Amino acid sequence: MEAANVVLVPALAVYFGWPGAFLEWIALAVSALAASSLLVVGAIYWFGVSRRLRGDRSLFRRWLAVADQAERPILALIVAAAFAVAGALVMEGWTSAVIAALVLIVLAVLEYINYYRWQLQHFDNWADFRRLLSLSGLKRAHSARELATYRASLR
Repeated sequence: MEAANVVLVPALAVYFGWPGAFLEWIALAVSALAASSLLVVGAIYWFGVSRRLRGDRSLFRRWLAVADQAERPILALIVAAAFAVAGALVMEGWTSAVIAALVLIVLAVLEYINYYRWQLQHFDNWADFRRLLSLSGLKRAHSARELATYRASLR
């Protein structure tokens, strides 16, 4: 599902927000790259988890290395996308392309938080959903815990 969204989400953004001006193209392209990068990280993570459950830990370890190295460049992409969207918004206004790029940035930020910080999905098991309803705080993301362990092993 995550891997299909690498292509599907930017394609939908372009479909609904076909850019007319050059700045809109830039904003949409950088935003799509940021969102897709995080979707790739997520797709590799879940594939690695499925392989690990079958006893093959090598792919998961490689995912940890890639996710570790990708974090800062992805954050830079998100910041660049925000500046590009802000520029397009100032120059072109609230066009469909600017709105689509903004939606992609929001998706990228949410995916970043969901993989590198806190678990945002609280509907996949009853304990997580109850925690959400009790407002007792967000749980650290599984991938964030795995990355912390990996980073500690490098020291």
